Amino acid sequence: MRFSKLFNKKLLMYVVFWAVSFYAGLEVFSRTGDIRTIDVIYTFLFHVPFVIIVSLHAFLLIPNYLAKSRFWLYGLTLIVLLGMAYPAYNFSFLLLSDWLFPGYYLVGVYGFIEVTGFAVLYLILSSTLEFGRSWFEVLRSRNKIAELESEKRVSELKALRAQVNPHFLFNSLNTIYSEALKKSDKAPALILKLSDMLRYVVDKMDQEQVLLEEEIEYLTHFVDLHKERLNEPDKVHFSTEGDFSGRKIAPLLLIIFVENCFKHADLTDEEALISIQIKQEAKGLILHCKNTVYEKGNKEEKTSGTGLQNAKRRLDLAYGGSYSLDINQQENLYELTLKLGTG
Repeated sequence: MRFSKLFNKKLLMYVVFWAVSFYAGLEVFSRTGDIRTIDVIYTFLFHVPFVIIVSLHAFLLIPNYLAKSRFWLYGLTLIVLLGMAYPAYNFSFLLLSDWLFPGYYLVGVYGFIEVTGFAVLYLILSSTLEFGRSWFEVLRSRNKIAELESEKRVSELKALRAQVNPHFLFNSLNTIYSEALKKSDKAPALILKLSDMLRYVVDKMDQEQVLLEEEIEYLTHFVDLHKERLNEPDKVHFSTEGDFSGRKIAPLLLIIFVENCFKHADLTDEEALISIQIKQEAKGLILHCKNTVYEKGNKEEKTSGTGLQNAKRRLDLAYGGSYSLDINQQENLYELTLKLGTG
């Protein structure tokens, strides 16, 4: 279907090309100023050899030889085509004219060099049109591919952002429920923080970038809610440094790394800790996460978990190569450092 459509466009282009050429020929060959029947016939016979040569070149040589980089075969066949110009010209005026228009006496007035020159001129003009058309088709195809890739990228980013951990929501609700049973004054504040977080997820999920201040506020609420669940919240250290005003970042990206600290950390030991540091420097943002690990098999879980793979994929889509992610797994300590540019 696509081939037929392209062929029809190409055919229409050459119909217009020959129509313009025919009209120009009528103006040149008309000797009286008025276009007579004999002028039309003469112009028609003049164009016959060049229509044949240009058509063979456009529909045979270019797609089968030149487009497939068969340059030697293309060059040899092109020479043969040019050699056919003068015999085809004589055929048009000596044989075809008597067969189609027996009532007219028509003679070709151009010699070999002139006819060959006309053939070269027509090939140059038609090739210019052909290559221009092909260039526009390639450009259109590239734009279409770029558009599809952009749509795919946006859809994939939305899908990745949508992978919010439901366990956090359930755990937070359980914490709030527990505080509510104790009639604690913390319950209203925790509900407000959770509400702000959910509103942030709903409002910012479809945006390509958000204010860094809003993202950090979201992370702060996340850490605060998690600390309420811990028996020793003092083992969690969360700090920010630098001027975040006016900076932007891909939404719901840092949460994956922060969440992993709480998901995989072991705080049972006296020296255990969770440390999350966010620092804005002139070159960009630095996120440094550190947590103790005592459980066997955690290393494999961290390096192959879907959450981390999700984050890496989102980093690739949103930042390309303008970020660095370093993971250092020691015996009882897991460290992660993310550096990325913030607009």
